[in-house]
Amino acid sequence: MSFSRLLPALVAVLAAGVAAKSKCNSGAGLTVQTTSGELTGAINATAPNVRQFLGIPYAKPPVGALRFQPPTPYVSDGPVNATKFGASCLPPKASGGASTSVYDLIPEFYNADPEVGEDCLFVNVFAPLRPTGEKLPVFIWIHGGGFTGNSGNVPYQIPAQWIEQTQGHIVVTINYRLNIFGFPNSAAQPLNAGLLDQRLAVEWARDNIAAFGGDPERMALWGQSAGAWSVNYYGYAYPEDPIVAGLIADSGGSAVFTTDPTYSNFTSVATAAGCGGLDAAAELSCMQGVDALTIQALYSNTSGVSFGPSADNTTVFLNNTERALTGLVAQIPAIIGTNSREGSGFVPIPQNGSTPSDDEINAASTIITCPTFQEIQNRLAGGLTTYRYEYTGNFSNITPLPWIGAIHSGELPLIFGTHFEYRGNSTQFEYDVSHAMQGKLAYVPRGSSEFVLCIKLTHKV
Repeated sequence: MSFSRLLPALVAVLAAGVAAKSKCNSGAGLTVQTTSGELTGAINATAPNVRQFLGIPYAKPPVGALRFQPPTPYVSDGPVNATKFGASCLPPKASGGASTSVYDLIPEFYNADPEVGEDCLFVNVFAPLRPTGEKLPVFIWIHGGGFTGNSGNVPYQIPAQWIEQTQGHIVVTINYRLNIFGFPNSAAQPLNAGLLDQRLAVEWARDNIAAFGGDPERMALWGQSAGAWSVNYYGYAYPEDPIVAGLIADSGGSAVFTTDPTYSNFTSVATAAGCGGLDAAAELSCMQGVDALTIQALYSNTSGVSFGPSADNTTVFLNNTERALTGLVAQIPAIIGTNSREGSGFVPIPQNGSTPSDDEINAASTIITCPTFQEIQNRLAGGLTTYRYEYTGNFSNITPLPWIGAIHSGELPLIFGTHFEYRGNSTQFEYDVSHAMQGKLAYVPRGSSEFVLCIKLTHKV
């Protein structure tokens, strides 16, 4: 089993990075002054060398007249109790029907937080407890979930154990609006508010991460699945001012997620909510006054509607290959890859105890692999520094049925260091693989093609 098949150039670049830089650090203190206010954080309960600051508002609550609109920065000098995660953004209502999804066997891949709401635009910061020198590199994490669910506090994606292991970096996890609230695509407002939320969160990190001991010049934007799509969209949306120094996209491309040129999805829900038969502006205004839980119930139960990023020519484009060829993409390095059994999470569990065929799993995998490979080709055609990996791990305390293998999202418990926390003990080999994978991502981009080592591994593989 190997974590990756990295391009040969990566090895040389990383080796140069080790020689170039080996000393890293963080700031200290459980009280931090930010543009969101004076935060009081806590020490993580299971990682005693990690400070965490949870539920930090980075945007005003997107409610009322701010619903469906671009986010507005939250600015305050008041106290913030940053010891508890904020509400997750509204997902669809559960159908209550029987499910045959593999992920039902692995609930830690989903957000289990019962607190959800429209006021959900929060970031969380995890940092080492003690300072040791210069500013630390930063990962800004964008969760997946098909632009419909999850949040910055999915159990398998809490970075405290990773930071406890390395003591050499900071992780920022973010919430962004989902479904119709984040991607309304209404005739009056055809924008991707959820992607604009992500940009504002990156700006928040740029302006505040130094207070936690982080280096705003060494931030990498990293996401998986819908988060990877978000990362790739981001590169095309901000070619002149990406803020971050590099991109990491696990299992995701940059193709348009939703196509609805007649805005019928939004109008269908608006009609069900009593806002039908109005002009575009009045329809949007009416929907801003409907109770959020009513909207949630309506789009969850309206057949044939879906909400996700659509081409607005601001955050999402139809011509990414052309944009890459003409330089209309951020000129920063990226790591992009996939897992060997992406599709095992998308085929139903056979009810007769049999095993899905490899052909079924491989066909389902193309949902992820083909868009990812296309994005790699876009970047290579544009001459952009791009490193590719494939994850092939199969560990029984993550994927309980042997045929599942390296499922979509399966690499995340190894990287975040959460593989041992929920579903049984890990073997020493699993720990070693986890530490090695964490070290691979320790090389945070700096400059156009240089990767600098900023996390020291304490275990060798």
